[in-house]
Order: sequence, then structure tokens, then C-alpha cells
Amino acid sequence: MALRVGGGYAEQADQRARHPANSRRSLGWRMRRILAWSEMFALFALLYVGIPWAGLTVDRFLGIPAWPSPARWIGMVLLVLGIAGLAWCFALFAGIGRGTPNPTMPPTALVTVGPYAWTRNPIALSHAAALFGLSLFLGSVSAAVIVLLLAIPVHVAMVHEEGTLEARFGDTYRAYRAAVPRWIPRPRNRQS
Repeated sequence: MALRVGGGYAEQADQRARHPANSRRSLGWRMRRILAWSEMFALFALLYVGIPWAGLTVDRFLGIPAWPSPARWIGMVLLVLGIAGLAWCFALFAGIGRGTPNPTMPPTALVTVGPYAWTRNPIALSHAAALFGLSLFLGSVSAAVIVLLLAIPVHVAMVHEEGTLEARFGDTYRAYRAAVPRWIPRPRNRQS
């Protein structure tokens, strides 16, 4: 590791970052990062518009009544918590991981703090909470069912991703995987 000083800030640069084309200051790196984040937000827009639209369309077609008012308030809480969780995870990926959740520009460091200390998949859980909350808030039973059904391919994708992470981060990831559950969040035990 080399210590690189630039713009008044000192930061550690790994082997990849020392190459001029991959420098965080290079135009190419910035453009790749913008593209990676843009792809992700386009996918999120598709999910957050497409799932409710499909659910509401099915509800109307089948004559399924909307959720009652209390469920809608619960939905709003879940939506806000999910969005807050996503923002927290994205900030950690950009800051500590020095990358994005997009596989085209993954983090260069394993993120194990914040919500990643409680579950290995806080982004997927935050999306699930936000999308399920949005479904409740909009009153769409079918959208909620779609979100629940999407849990199956998401689980398969996460299992596949773990193999990739193990190949990239080796023993560090294996120790993290042994200590932190895949889905059900649990605070780490504090050593006394």
C-alpha cells in the first residue's frame, strides 16, 4: 500500500488505484463510476415504478381491494426505513469500499461495518423493506406478492455472489461469512 496525497486529503491507494487509468482523479475512472451508479439507479427506477404498476394493474383486473389504512401507514414506515438503509449502504460502498454495488465497478475493499456487521445482504433487505412498504402504502396486494416472489431469485443471486466475494477477498470474506448471517440481521456479540 502506498500513501497518496491529493487535493489536501491523504488516502491509501491500492495497486489498482496507482495505475493512471484507474486513479480516482482520472476522467476514465470518474466516467465508469458515473455509468455504474446511473445503471443502478435506472434499475431501481424500473423496480420502484414497475412493481407497483404491475401490482396495481393486477389488483384492478382481479378486483382485489386495497390494503386498509393502518397497513398503509406501516408501509410508509417500511419505505422510509428501506430507503434510509439503502442510502447508508451506498455511502459505505462509496466511502469504505471505494466502489459501487454495481458488479461493473465493485468495491475494492470488503465492507463489514454498519448494517454489514449485522447481515451480509443489507442492500437486498433494504430494497425488500422499501418495495414491500411501497406496496403496502399504495394498497396493492399483488405488488406485495410480487416483492415476496422476487425473494427467490434474489436469494439465488446472493448465493452466487458469495462465491465471487470469496474468490476476491479470500480468508477475510470467509471469516466475515462465518461471523455474520446471510439474511436475518443480528447484532454482533461484543467481546468483554
